[in-house]
Parts: sequence; C-alpha cells; structure tokens
Amino acid sequence: DTGSLCFDSTTPRDATALAWCLEQGASQTAIAEHAHTYLSREQQNVLTQALINVNSTTVHGITLSTVLLSADGFINGLAAVTQDALELSSSDVFLMGMVYEASSGGRKKTRQNSGQLLTSRLLKKRKESAGPGNSEAQDVLSLAYKDAWRGGKDALRRRQLRSAFDRRDVDNSGYLEMDEIAAALASYGIIASEDGLADLMEAMDADGNGKVDFEEFVEFATRAEALHDRQPEGKKGSTTLILVGRVKAGVSLKAVKLNKLLDRFGGGGHPKAASATVRLNEEGEAADIMQGLVDELIHTSLQEQPTVADFMTAPSLSVKSDMNENQVEALFTRYDVRALPVVDDDHNVVGLVTYKEVASAKQRLWNKEQKRIRREKEAEARGDKISDQEKKTVQERRGSGTTVKAWMKQHVSVVEASKTMAEVEIILLENDVGCIPVVQDGTNRLVGMVTRTDLLRQHRYYASLHYHNPGFADSIEKRQPIIALRKKLKKFDDL
Repeated sequence: DTGSLCFDSTTPRDATALAWCLEQGASQTAIAEHAHTYLSREQQNVLTQALINVNSTTVHGITLSTVLLSADGFINGLAAVTQDALELSSSDVFLMGMVYEASSGGRKKTRQNSGQLLTSRLLKKRKESAGPGNSEAQDVLSLAYKDAWRGGKDALRRRQLRSAFDRRDVDNSGYLEMDEIAAALASYGIIASEDGLADLMEAMDADGNGKVDFEEFVEFATRAEALHDRQPEGKKGSTTLILVGRVKAGVSLKAVKLNKLLDRFGGGGHPKAASATVRLNEEGEAADIMQGLVDELIHTSLQEQPTVADFMTAPSLSVKSDMNENQVEALFTRYDVRALPVVDDDHNVVGLVTYKEVASAKQRLWNKEQKRIRREKEAEARGDKISDQEKKTVQERRGSGTTVKAWMKQHVSVVEASKTMAEVEIILLENDVGCIPVVQDGTNRLVGMVTRTDLLRQHRYYASLHYHNPGFADSIEKRQPIIALRKKLKKFDDL
C-alpha cells in the first residue's frame, strides 16, 4: 500500500510497477471508480460521532486527537473512517478506539448497556453531562429529589425517567420515534446499526405502533435493569476494542511509529497507519489503554520542534524608510533577494518591500518621466522656454525618486523568534507570503527573516541536498574567516 504513491514507504519500484500496468492497458476509469472507496451510511455515522466527540491537544506544535466510541457490533472500514477523521479534524495524529461486545455464532447482539456513555478520559477535555455547564439537568434532578418524599423511591424513579423521556422527545409529541432514539444513542457516543436500531425499537414498542410512549419507556427500562441485575459477572460477553491510528507525513512526525506503538497488542501496519484488536475484561479498560498510548506517544515520539530562532536567516538585511526605488533595487540585485523588511531608526519593523513593489514604484516613476517629456515637447511647440533652474529641479527630483515609505507594504505579519516551525508555516500559508520578518519576543525589533526556503530546508525532503548552512545563519563575526578566505581566492578567479 503506497497511498497513491504518497506514503513515505513508496519506492521507485512502486512507480515502475504502476507505469508497467498503464503500459499494459490498465483502465484509468476502473482505477478511479474502485481505488477510492466511499463510506457507507454506517461508516458515515461513525465519522460524524468521531468528529463530535474528538478530544484534541497540541504538544510541541503537533495536534494529537483521540476518540473512544462504542457500537452494538463490529463495523467494517474503520481505517477509512479514521483517515477521513484525520483530514477533517486538521489533526497530525489521530487515534480511534471502537468498543463493541462480540457474540458467539457470528451474529450481532444488541448491547445490554446501550445507554452507557464511554467518555474518553484521555485529555480531560470533556465535562460530565451533569456538570456545572448543564444547568437544565441539574435543575431537573434538584426538583426530583426535592419532591421524592411525596411518592417514595418509585415516584422519584418515574420522575427521573420522565425527565429523560422529555429531553429525548424533541418534537414534544409524547412519543419516541426511531430518529429520536438514534439521536439519543448518538449523543452518548454509541454508534448503532440499522439492524440494531430496529431490534431496539421492537424491544421497546410493546403495542407495535412504531413509536414508544412513556409507559413503554418505563417498562423497557425496568426489564433492562432487571436483566442486568440477574446477569452473573462471568457470563458477560466478550468485549473487544479496535484501535486504529493514522499520522500525517511531516518532518516533525518522523519519530511517530504507530506499528511499533501497537505491536504490544499484536497489531501491525505501517509507521503512519496501523491497527490492533484488544480483548477486554471490562469496558473500562478501553479508556486506560488509549490513555497509555497517548502518554507513550507524547513521551517517546512527539519531538520538540525547532523554533524560528534555530533556522531563520540572521542577521538580516533591511531597508530604511527614506531609501528610494533605485537603492532598494541595488540591494536586491547585489544580494540576490526578492524581499526585505523596512525598519525605523530603532530597528523596529515598520513594513516590507518585495520585488513587486519595487517594479511598481519604478513603473510609476517611468510614467511620470514620460509625462514630463511630453509636456516639455508641448511647451517647445508653443514656443515656451523652460528655465535652467526648472530643469535642474526636475533632474534632482528624478534622481531622488520616491521614498520607500510611500509604497512599501504596511501592517505586515511578523513572527516572534520563539515560535515553532509549525506555527510559522501556518502564518506563511494563511497570509500567502514568501517570507516573514522575525522579531525579538515581546517587541517589534528585527532579529532575522524566515522564508519558505528556510522551512523547506528543515523538512529535509531530499537527502542529497546540503540543508545545514551555518554560513547563512551565523553572525558576521563568525563568518569573518569565510569572508577572508574568499578574498584570498578571488585573485584566482581570472586564471
């Protein structure tokens, strides 16, 4: 599996094999139709719940996301669901856990604790449903306990069930229909198949009219509680946890090896795509297992990213706001650069100039010159004479041009030297620029420049290229020996 020739493990042999298939007449139409599988309705439900219940955290600039769900049986294609969740959640690493209760005979069995919420304790992001933020639930429970003395324990239980029934009766019809039951299960992170929902509806709907009234709801809850109480601990079905992980490609994620992470559970796959199946004694173990995987990832695989100060171009050339077009163009030509920051007398960044601004400023200057020449010709045609003083003033103005302050880019984005590589990449992409001035933390004082080339150099896409260039990043003092050597060798240039 090469991920359409995009995985890190892709080799030249894979591309050659693909070319050979095309030479033999492989059908591009068939490839386009079958290479990408579309999610089934059941898988779409899993993806929806995964995105709703996902827990994300950022460590060293890397977004790690996890989700733990439960289903009423085995669901095919979780690998594709996890891949889509990775992309749609803008995560760098995505771990999905799916808990289901296996049954003998190969048939799916409706979960007895289908209302049990398997919350992911992985990153402590989600609050309990009856926490401080859920004032409605707290008010209902408070009223129920307050009036408990009026009817005893049975009356309290009916009030609690009535409260739960009314919350799930979205259309206030007095009945629970199939879509409302499905929504109730989904709110608890439980993915139910169509067959599972049909079986559950049949068990609840005593009169067979296709909807559940409150008395049927109470009767079903009573039977479920009694069945749970009678079931011996040793007779419970085998609970299974399926773990699926996906990782994006990137220099900061090279140390993440999912196949090694899941190897202790008998799993396998690639460093960036792996899965495992774990037999559990009880459902509570699932969250602990995933928590352990997250901790191991953070401590062993998520490397601390270099900061901008580690790879920026420094010291950086800069432009004063009183320089003109010709002076800036001379700097561009001499040092072979396409953009420079503009600083004030205190070396604070006030703007940015690129070759586009210089070209536009020179074009405006040329247009003014052409307009002046036409006026002079028109004046000579009328017999008007231009004094030598006026000509001298015009010549001086032509030589000075217009200052950078008049045509530079203002309100430019800057980045502090302590930012990580991932953060500065986002700024470059969102602002659609090729370089960003780097400033000292907490100030606007220029300390360097970071360009797309600097970032690409850090990714080390090509092993044959020389990525570490200390001559570019060291201070002027440290570069003096190199400069002196170049001067000595310069006399041999003409030989």
